[in-house]
Amino acid sequence: MSYSASEIEKGIRHKDMMIRQKWAEKTDFTPTPEQIEMGLTDEEPSVRRAWAKRKDFTPTPEQVERGLTDANRMVQEVWIQRTDFTPTYEQILRGLKNEDIAICRAWSKRKDFIPSPEHVEIGLTSSYYDVRLIWAERKDFKPTPEQVERGLTDDNWKVKEAWVWRTDYTPTPEQIERGLTSSSRRIQSAWIQRLDFTPTPEQIERGITEEDCDTQELWVQRMDFTPTPEQIERGLTDTEAWVREIWARRTDFTPTPEQIERGVCDKHPRVVIQWLWRPGIEFTDAQIARGLQHPNEDVRNMWEQFIMRQNTSMTEQDELLPFQVL
Repeated sequence: MSYSASEIEKGIRHKDMMIRQKWAEKTDFTPTPEQIEMGLTDEEPSVRRAWAKRKDFTPTPEQVERGLTDANRMVQEVWIQRTDFTPTYEQILRGLKNEDIAICRAWSKRKDFIPSPEHVEIGLTSSYYDVRLIWAERKDFKPTPEQVERGLTDDNWKVKEAWVWRTDYTPTPEQIERGLTSSSRRIQSAWIQRLDFTPTPEQIERGITEEDCDTQELWVQRMDFTPTPEQIERGLTDTEAWVREIWARRTDFTPTPEQIERGVCDKHPRVVIQWLWRPGIEFTDAQIARGLQHPNEDVRNMWEQFIMRQNTSMTEQDELLPFQVL
């Protein structure tokens, strides 16, 4: 739909605020610079906000500054969210220091500026936890040791967890131990999954005997330590099937014949299946025959797949043998 110049002018100057707002929201006409300026300085915040949302004009520095300091918070937010201007150092600083959480948060989320040390420190020490969280998740600055320590001991667990997941610092032994013994399972979990430290034997032993199943599983999944024969045997004979299962998944130890026999005879099907997935195990004829008669269908199917893989492997070897002899 097309409008005449007089219709547009009449609409954006209408005495009824609702009509002026509707015209500000229309996207099927291109306003003149004068009309834009008139809309951005309208006495009604909702009209100014509607004009600030328009994407069909490039604001002047004066219009940007006026919008960022508008008396109405919702108008300010719209201007902060615009990405067609580069904010000045002072505008960023002023926004981050704003006592209104919505304004401070909106400025913290902008990614079109490289924060200065001053910006970073203001963000990381905000009294609002969600602002501190935004800054803890930003990757465009390298934190100081003091900032890292402060983040890892933040009162809010979300902020603390975000700092644990950062990879741009090397944690101290004290920070690691504190994290691994945190009362929060989520914090513990995040620390266990960090691979930039070598856990001590004491930390490993404590972790693989942890009562919480998720925590213990994460520890057993770590492959940066060699479990002792005692730890392996204890894990493979645990009273809990899920513990036996996760230990059966580890491939950094050679199981004894007794451990293999016990594994394929486990009363829990998932444990048996894990043993059948292990590479490099030669099962006895008795074990295979017994497996094919297993009462669980999934286990029987796995034994059949194992035999098929074994037969395929033997066939491939027979086909390659003449070439190997040559």
